Amino acid sequence: MPNKLKNTTLTRRKRYVPDLALDMAECDTNYVRLMRLFPEMHSAPDRTFGVRGQMDDGAVVTISILERCRYTTMVEVQVESDEAQERPWLKWPFIEVRVYHDLQSAEVVRFERHRVAKYRYDVPNQGMYQPDEKSQINRFFGELLTFCLAHGYSMDPIDLGNSPKS
Repeated sequence: MPNKLKNTTLTRRKRYVPDLALDMAECDTNYVRLMRLFPEMHSAPDRTFGVRGQMDDGAVVTISILERCRYTTMVEVQVESDEAQERPWLKWPFIEVRVYHDLQSAEVVRFERHRVAKYRYDVPNQGMYQPDEKSQINRFFGELLTFCLAHGYSMDPIDLGNSPKS
């Protein structure tokens, strides 16, 4: 007769343990990336620029200030693409980020209108979140910022000084 206790022990999954040092390093790096994309964050209301990948027609990224406090800033990151109109299943996520200037860290607090609060979710759960949902979202945000740094371009007009002088 097989040992049932042994079989149930083998089928149990290990509980996810967040790597806080790695997660904080990602948030700290995201702060640096975000400040490179939006250096006037302390004074300007928003920043808009274009990005163009290898296979798409491009997109427009807007980083808007939602709230400014002494040590923190809440920003909203929106990506709009013409492809989304042609392909409605292709949708860029809405991302809200809390930027901690004193800690030099940027953490995603809302992703697609869902507040992401826990570092670990039990599985299964009501929201169908992955155990490491918060880590994955912060990594995704880092990848988006890295893509913007590599493939972004200014949409501001450039004055070349060729206008006739009066």
